[in-house]
Amino acid sequence: MTVNTHRLFARLLAGMRIDAICDVGSMNGADALAFNAVAPQSRVYAFEPNPANLRLMWANRALQERNVQIVEAAATNYDGEAEFFLVAADYSQGDPRRGMSSLHRRSGEWAPASVVRVRTTRLDTFLADKCPPGVRLALWIDTEGSAYEVIEGFRGVAEQVHLLHVEVETSPCVGSSQRLYPEVKALLRQLGFAELATDQPSSHVQFNALFVRLDLSAGMRLRLMAWLLPARLRRLAGGLLGRLCPACLRRYHAMRRRGGS
Repeated sequence: MTVNTHRLFARLLAGMRIDAICDVGSMNGADALAFNAVAPQSRVYAFEPNPANLRLMWANRALQERNVQIVEAAATNYDGEAEFFLVAADYSQGDPRRGMSSLHRRSGEWAPASVVRVRTTRLDTFLADKCPPGVRLALWIDTEGSAYEVIEGFRGVAEQVHLLHVEVETSPCVGSSQRLYPEVKALLRQLGFAELATDQPSSHVQFNALFVRLDLSAGMRLRLMAWLLPARLRRLAGGLLGRLCPACLRRYHAMRRRGGS
């Protein structure tokens, strides 16, 4: 089922009473702040290894004043250090290339401009003394080809993760050795998760997928379906409006951006 997974994830944070959120691959902290806004009772950990992004995040007063902890590390499947491949970007502007640096070495147009050593951490190691049993976790993973390794690194707290949003790829468009969507989905199934929705058909090269635990209570599963149905209807309505009146859809999105929603 295809829906706006970003919006649904934010809706579920409060509905599922999530206690702590890991924004893995935070880039500029914008998603971390959005999660804090909809779930102010939750602790938010913003993981970011790119030194240039980190400098801007540390200078962002909103991140300092809200319940967001900046973590200077790349989340993966081991604790230590790694090479991090920096793609050239304009950090003075809203350049999307700020989020394209990776633990994988890109090639061609996005070949790295430089390489730095960064700290790495497993999420279960990082969370070991922060999230005792009973704490409900949600993960937002946007790590440019390293989703599989991030998931391997939270095995120790997998039973506490109730909600997971992950960017996946169906071809090795980031790095030649990256693990792809079928492997990510199979690993999550092994760890006790089911896919709830995606934001694009799985034929796309890159898209986002939303997962929840398989062992949720019957009541919670019913509530999930109640939240999922309106999200699906909005997606279908948007597609229909786009076909019938593309200009109307553009005006609608412009109004939403101006309204900050």
